[in-house]
Amino acid sequence: KDAVMFSVLFSIISGATMDRVSLIWRLRRRARRGALCMALFCISMALLYALCAENSVPVTDAIFGVRARTRAQPRAHSVIKVLRGGAKPMHMDPQKLPGVIPGDPHRPIPVLSVVNQTESGDSPSKRKPREQTLSGIFSRLLPRPVTRALETLFGGRRRGELSGRGGDAEFFGPQGILGEVWDDEMSSSMLGSRLRKVVQNYQAMNKYGVQFSGPGGASSRPKLSGPKLLCQLKDKVEVSTLTSDLQPFSSLPWADQLPTKQLTSDLGPYKSCAVVSSAGSLRYSGLGKEIDCHDAVLRFNAAPTSGYEKDVGSKTTIRLINSQVMASDDHRFLSSSLYSAGALAAWDPAPFSADLTQWYNRTDYPIFTQYQRYRRLHPMQPFYILHPRFEWQVWQRIQDNMAEPIQKNPPSSGLLGTVLMMSLCEVVHVYEFLPSRRKTELCHYYQRFFDAACTLGAYHPLLYEKNLVKRMNQGSNRDILTHGRVTLPGFSKLNCTQAAGGVPGR
Repeated sequence: KDAVMFSVLFSIISGATMDRVSLIWRLRRRARRGALCMALFCISMALLYALCAENSVPVTDAIFGVRARTRAQPRAHSVIKVLRGGAKPMHMDPQKLPGVIPGDPHRPIPVLSVVNQTESGDSPSKRKPREQTLSGIFSRLLPRPVTRALETLFGGRRRGELSGRGGDAEFFGPQGILGEVWDDEMSSSMLGSRLRKVVQNYQAMNKYGVQFSGPGGASSRPKLSGPKLLCQLKDKVEVSTLTSDLQPFSSLPWADQLPTKQLTSDLGPYKSCAVVSSAGSLRYSGLGKEIDCHDAVLRFNAAPTSGYEKDVGSKTTIRLINSQVMASDDHRFLSSSLYSAGALAAWDPAPFSADLTQWYNRTDYPIFTQYQRYRRLHPMQPFYILHPRFEWQVWQRIQDNMAEPIQKNPPSSGLLGTVLMMSLCEVVHVYEFLPSRRKTELCHYYQRFFDAACTLGAYHPLLYEKNLVKRMNQGSNRDILTHGRVTLPGFSKLNCTQAAGGVPGR
């Protein structure tokens, strides 16, 4: 009996011990599985963040399919946080002026938003067959959120709504509409149907109440020569900035934060200058040393130099920024050291016929609030605000010299900066404003966002700006092809006095 009892007791104790060991083993196995799953999740989110943050695209947008947008294609809804407040009570609302489309001044007008599809004018038989990508195969089998996540995670690129379904080849390949060197006869009729419709919509819109009388838009009008265009730009565009003696600023408490002199009086003159665009075609260009050899270098918005010195150089003399960048939390305008190098020049769209008081009371973005905040943090750094009259004078020069109506929106920062440097320099070299043989749908050299509108224009009349610059170019087509470099004379070197029937010379 004792032996039996001992055997039973031993089996009970050993069974309990085994159950306990088995339970601990199962718990440890589950813990290891949970840790592995959490690690994989963290790695996936880190990869998504690394890919999406470069384009200022929230990770949730990448997963759930909210399309990324750029300045060339403004947002229809506000995802970027915009700093508000600081504006004085309005005396007159420029948005209510005749011909102005009312709307929220802190949000750009949205462009047409359509799903990428085959061009209506192209039959499938005329299109070259394409290899089906991994994402293309899975797009028919998996839900959209999953395919968007796979595209972002494994593709490493974000594509805008205005890009062609055929990819780079539609606009930028050997058979693309751009060809080797930019053709100054480019028009909206040469664009794909989606982008053409967007441009036409902007041509019809008139948010800023543009009213002008001139020869612009007439297809029968003869083209002016390059020298005449340059002289017209010199004679009819005044490069001016706000000063503390102008109304209504002279009566404001912060008037002393504005410069007492014009930018053109404080800076320059320079002999040789570089205007460095933010174009994606600057990547792998190797132009950094050439750019830094210039006496002055102009850069735009949030374009960095750190990490890209080999392609874009490191020198920054002036940085031209738009008010949207100043107001966006994503760009950290008040805290980032990116903006502390060189002088700053800012601009904000104003209604076409508005005076300074009307513009001050209703800006597109809170440029004056941000200006004051920045000046308090950096009181010694030169900081100027372009007079809104300047941007519309440049716009009129574009329209007067085009054979079709252009978008009734302000010119791009690229052209404004080019004209600005022409007033400061003896010669200006503009890099990749006209695309080189490296032409690509990549919007910016420091991002992975792809959209044809960044080169061809949507909100800005970029297509027509490039036509104008190509006509004025005094360099060779080879310079454009190999370096993306345009050469323009400074206004000080132009001799525009002419006898009757004469041609202005240099």
